[in-house]
Amino acid sequence: MKIFKMCAAAACAAAMCSAFAGCANGVVKVESDDGSANYVFKVRGDIAELDDDTTLYDYMCALKERGELEFEAEKGDYGYYITSVEGVSEKSEGASGYSWMIYTDLTELDGVIYSSAEYGTWDYDGLTLNSASYGVDGMPAVEGCTYALVYSAWSY
Repeated sequence: MKIFKMCAAAACAAAMCSAFAGCANGVVKVESDDGSANYVFKVRGDIAELDDDTTLYDYMCALKERGELEFEAEKGDYGYYITSVEGVSEKSEGASGYSWMIYTDLTELDGVIYSSAEYGTWDYDGLTLNSASYGVDGMPAVEGCTYALVYSAWSY
């Protein structure tokens, strides 16, 4: 039997759906202070057929087929990564830029750490989501868990 440890484990079912104004549509657009848009959704079995092998990429493809989320992804050395969401593309300007990052309340599943506050957090409507440790096709889509696509600045 799978053991799930999530930031909002007790609230991951019906209570979390009530926290999302756009839950009926599957995807909620969230404006940032800087004017950029981010996208949040809770995985639901009525959007896509879920099994042990369903990845976040698979789930996002189902949202795309339903017309609820437009995105593009490219396959890299470590699997697919998101390059554009709703027409906003990643960009790089020398040693800085913007990329689409994944945040989630799925922390651990079957002994694998899928996200950690160590790498950063993102708050939404009373939830604290952790930065994902895996790319979009390495992250499982788990019913009741919340995922956010956040347009984030970076530099090195």
